[in-house]
Amino acid sequence: MGFKIEALDENGNLRIPVALLYALLRRGAAKLSGRFLEIEDPKALQEAASSLGPDDLVPEVEFCPSGEPQPIDLDPDDVLSRVCSDVYRYFPGDESSKCAACAIKVYSSLGEVWLVDEGQLVEILRIAKEENLPIEWNRGNVVYTTCPPDYRDAQHYPPGSYREGLERLRRAAQRLEKVLSSWG
Repeated sequence: MGFKIEALDENGNLRIPVALLYALLRRGAAKLSGRFLEIEDPKALQEAASSLGPDDLVPEVEFCPSGEPQPIDLDPDDVLSRVCSDVYRYFPGDESSKCAACAIKVYSSLGEVWLVDEGQLVEILRIAKEENLPIEWNRGNVVYTTCPPDYRDAQHYPPGSYREGLERLRRAAQRLEKVLSSWG
C-alpha cells in the first residue's frame, strides 16, 4: 500500500533533504504529485533514508544574505537565456561581483504543478552534482550557483569572478538544454 509525504511547503520550498529526494527519484521509488511524493513501498523510503551515500549527495548552498541578487541581462540567443528562468550575480557592483546563479523553474506553487517530470528533475540534480555547482531549492526553483557552499568564502574570490562563473553555468546549461528540451 502506497502513501504520500509532503516534499514541498506551500511556497514551493523543499521540506526534505535534497539527497533523499534525489535518491528516491533516481531509484524510481517515488513519483511527483503536487507538493507530495507518492511512494508505493514504505520500505523504499526507509531504504533510501538509511542508505544515502556519495552517489546521492548534491552540493548545496545557502545564498548570500547581502541583499537581493542583481539580474544579469543576456542576449536572447545565449544558452543561459534559453535554460534559466533568471540569471543573477551576487555581491553587487560590476567589478566587485563574485558569484553567478541560474534559476531553473521546476515547480509552480500556483496550482501545485510540477513543470518537470521525475526523470528531468533527476537529471537537473545530477548535472549540478557532476558540474560541482551547488544548488539551493528556492520557491519552486532549483538554483545553480557558483558561490561556494559557505557563501562567506566568496570574499576570497577576486573581483569579477562572476564572469568565470557564467562560463561554468553555460557549460551546465548546454547539458541542461538537452534534458529540458522535452518541456512543452
